[in-house]
Amino acid sequence: MYCVCSQPAYSNYKSQAVAPPLSFSQFCVQYPEDCQRHDDCRIRDFRSSIQRWRELAEINSTVNFGIAPKDLLASRRDAEWQIFPSQGNCGDYAVTKRHLLLRSGWPSSVLLLAEVVIRATGEHHLVLLVREGRAVLVLDNLSPVVTPLVDALDRYILVRAESETDPRYWTRQVGVF
Repeated sequence: MYCVCSQPAYSNYKSQAVAPPLSFSQFCVQYPEDCQRHDDCRIRDFRSSIQRWRELAEINSTVNFGIAPKDLLASRRDAEWQIFPSQGNCGDYAVTKRHLLLRSGWPSSVLLLAEVVIRATGEHHLVLLVREGRAVLVLDNLSPVVTPLVDALDRYILVRAESETDPRYWTRQVGVF
């Protein structure tokens, strides 16, 4: 007896379109430039992967220390993401990091906002995923260091992320991350 499958076994690695968070849609109205596709404008000849890693670490640290965290109740009520507010929630940290990296010439296709669930608390949380070569790195306001996603998955469950092809759309990419 033979089984004939209509799809290859790896077909579950395709992305599935999902609705973006409402906060993201509101953010795009306020900051339309940050929701457009940006090409890679980094100077490749002069910037090694070590320099790019340093830039990620510096921006992660600068934003984490530059925005004061809102208290938990105020943060839960605030659904509006802003770039560099004096006080903010996880969304404010993530969009500020993405904004700074876009201004540094990084392409939007490697800077993906991602909604995760924190395994320990069950809370929804926003982080910035950065594809650097074959690695996917996490920039998170809850961590002082840039972390490879494979190491962060023991803390998070990935819910949805921006599409690599169009930053206005979000996907659920089973098996990719």
